[in-house]
Amino acid sequence: MSQQRYLHLNIVGNEINNHQGALAFERDHGGGPDRRNAYLPIAEMGKLAEEGLFTAMFLGDIAGTAGSPAPDGGPPEPITAFAALARETSYLGLIATASCSFYDPYNLARLLASIDQISDGRAGFNAVTSVSDEWAMNYSMEAHLDRETRYKRADEFLDVLTALWEKREVRDDADRIRRFYAEQINHKGENFQVLGPLNVAPSPQGRPLIAQAGGSGPGIKVAAKHAEMVFTNANTRGQAAEYRAQLDAALAERGRPAGTVPAIPGLVPFLGPSRAAAEEKLRLLDEHVPYELYAPFALIQFGLEFSFDSIDDPFPLDQIPKPEDVKDTIKSTYGNYVGLYTWITENPGVTVRDVTAQSLARGGAQHRKFVGTYDEFVDDLAAWHSDGTVGGFNLMFPTGVIDLREFVDEVVPRLVDRGIYRGTPDTRPLRERFAGN
Repeated sequence: MSQQRYLHLNIVGNEINNHQGALAFERDHGGGPDRRNAYLPIAEMGKLAEEGLFTAMFLGDIAGTAGSPAPDGGPPEPITAFAALARETSYLGLIATASCSFYDPYNLARLLASIDQISDGRAGFNAVTSVSDEWAMNYSMEAHLDRETRYKRADEFLDVLTALWEKREVRDDADRIRRFYAEQINHKGENFQVLGPLNVAPSPQGRPLIAQAGGSGPGIKVAAKHAEMVFTNANTRGQAAEYRAQLDAALAERGRPAGTVPAIPGLVPFLGPSRAAAEEKLRLLDEHVPYELYAPFALIQFGLEFSFDSIDDPFPLDQIPKPEDVKDTIKSTYGNYVGLYTWITENPGVTVRDVTAQSLARGGAQHRKFVGTYDEFVDDLAAWHSDGTVGGFNLMFPTGVIDLREFVDEVVPRLVDRGIYRGTPDTRPLRERFAGN
């Protein structure tokens, strides 16, 4: 008999992923988190997510202020924040984002291994390559690396990181005293020269989980070699199936079994007890967004600009390139651009305002937005789950704490009753939770 397959729900904890009207909505309706410092909302969401039996929390790393409209100037550095949250939670996985373009692999290996120790085997690493020239200049670089170069660097970076983590063990010696042993890796590559060994003992899961956002060809190859979970973008079940096939083909080339690396797309839910209530929440949030101000920035995140006369004009699709024409040069995540471009083409007649809402104002970058009732949302998740192409969803809530509280109270019990979500905490090390599911 096959093992029961449950949905993984992860929460994305950065407030930059909230609806851009969230702060004004909180002002008018109450219920927002304490913001005396930028860590407190993360702590509140983390504890609520654990109450809701979420598998893990993702924290992105905003490595500079350019392009970051966060009202607090940006979130805390993820590894530091998770050092605190590890002591305030017991089961929640802690997946910290860090850039392979900016970090040194030995230093990052020590930091993440320490979080893995502190959390008793709940740490994960979301490997990204970053895109901003302004951020690169904060790390003694004249400009950011091109896409091909930074993926090559990321591949070698992950080789070093994994080697440092895996050449460690704790065992009993002849006197029955448990001791830590580690070996040198003596790595000499194009980008890094690292002797080793790593001076942090392994946790119960051996090493942190490796997650990655691989949407382009080079990204999928890196994911197939290194990742144990992939953060994807899929606005339709068909897109999810297509990505699953691409990832499985890449896994096969690496000698890894198909389906063993779960693909988990982002999702932004606007929910209510009725469809009208969910739509009203979205309307109220939208009222607080200055769309005329936001529209010019809708595609700048990809290094693209477009012109328009009115935000209520049809979006000028002819002004922006097809994804396949810019897959090697596009700024930001290629999968996000594919998701947005596909959404525009599949919704003919959308306006500049609509595209601005989808890509920026309504939060969650270009990830799928769902508007409906609690029961409709559960039906939707169950349908995606039954396809077998996704392992779960990375949820980005429009108002953060307010919506997460509602979700834990209203949606989680429905998911458990449907039989597609765990009804008790998963206490296994984080890597075991995602293995093969």
